[in-house]
Amino acid sequence: MSILAAHGGPPTVDVPGPHYQWPTVDADLERAVIDQTRRSLSDRDASGVIGEFEQAFAAFVGATYAVSFATGTAAIHAMSRVAGLRPGDAVIAPAYTFLATATPFAFEGIQVCFADADEYGNVTADTLAAQLHPNVRAVIVTHIWGNPCNMTSIAAFCREHDLLLLEDCSHAHFAAWDRQHVGSLADMAVYSTNQKAITTGEGGVLTMNDHRYRDLALLFGHYNKRCQTEIDPDADYYPFAYTGMGLKHRMHPLAAAIGLHQLQRAGQIEQRRRQILDRLTTGLAGNPVITTAVVPTDRGRHGLYVIGLQFNAANATVARNEFVKLCLAEGAIEVDVPGSTHDISAEPLFARTDPHAPYRRVTTTPANPDLPGVRRFQDSFIKIPIWGYPGDDPLVDGYLATLIKVSAAVAA
Repeated sequence: MSILAAHGGPPTVDVPGPHYQWPTVDADLERAVIDQTRRSLSDRDASGVIGEFEQAFAAFVGATYAVSFATGTAAIHAMSRVAGLRPGDAVIAPAYTFLATATPFAFEGIQVCFADADEYGNVTADTLAAQLHPNVRAVIVTHIWGNPCNMTSIAAFCREHDLLLLEDCSHAHFAAWDRQHVGSLADMAVYSTNQKAITTGEGGVLTMNDHRYRDLALLFGHYNKRCQTEIDPDADYYPFAYTGMGLKHRMHPLAAAIGLHQLQRAGQIEQRRRQILDRLTTGLAGNPVITTAVVPTDRGRHGLYVIGLQFNAANATVARNEFVKLCLAEGAIEVDVPGSTHDISAEPLFARTDPHAPYRRVTTTPANPDLPGVRRFQDSFIKIPIWGYPGDDPLVDGYLATLIKVSAAVAA
């Protein structure tokens, strides 16, 4: 057995950092950005790169409309307003997610009820049902770490209870459930484009099939010239075209140019990332300590954001965090326990009932004991990148070798 680097052996990965950068900055991307600087640095309507990016993104995910925003968080904020939710209403959200899935609702004074997770970290129709009460008007689901939720049963649950179905697809640009692209069954869906598989550097996109939702999304963040041009003057909300809802959340044209360049390469990005995911899944098959956390391919298609790993503590002589430290010592510096994505149900923001109350220190609500699925998932989850760019083979091979080496050393 090879000696671990932490115990004096040579590191498995001897590649200078950083080990992950996205997007690939090549001559074509540089040309796209430079060309956009000469074309426009401030688009006030959809006649330029903003409109081109939105049309391409809508086609990519199979939506009728796409409205771009400066961030994914801003897009979820817009979604909460477009949905017509207000104080006194409630939305059911995942307890295990990135905070922005739920924080815009809390900002607006909407109650957030938190649902438990399955073995992939996702909510299910059953965990959503456990949080149902008369004030609930909507559900928002996250396809966490790229694994799609069971949208067949969740959509049926929402129809049965007359709830709006909203999707946070920030980790799931290439994901599908039962051959339907994620977001397709929702009333509205949001895709973050901040360092995701399709990136604009920073940004977000709100998609929908309802024209009225699209107009209201424009009013939320694209006021003035664009709204006056694109919204029907006979619409009951047209008088707000000049001021919008009072906010501006437009995506920067340079970000849209990067995103458009990415979308033109979407097929290549997906092909390479699926190859890497398959290589890691095959290479770790049967490993008693660490395996990939990927939904079965007979129902779901992974979204290709990161590679999720499940650590089986019962088969190891060390705890998860010690396993990660051993991998880091091997030079695999991107082996990571997520810090910003965890159970958010006890955060003080969600205990506020008045959205205009001062921000003051409060006694933090204890973690919800009725979330055993969340506990199990977050206590065993590890992630690594899906690379997907020229010259990534040494990193892919090195990280796989590291996981196998460390697993063998700590296997019970």
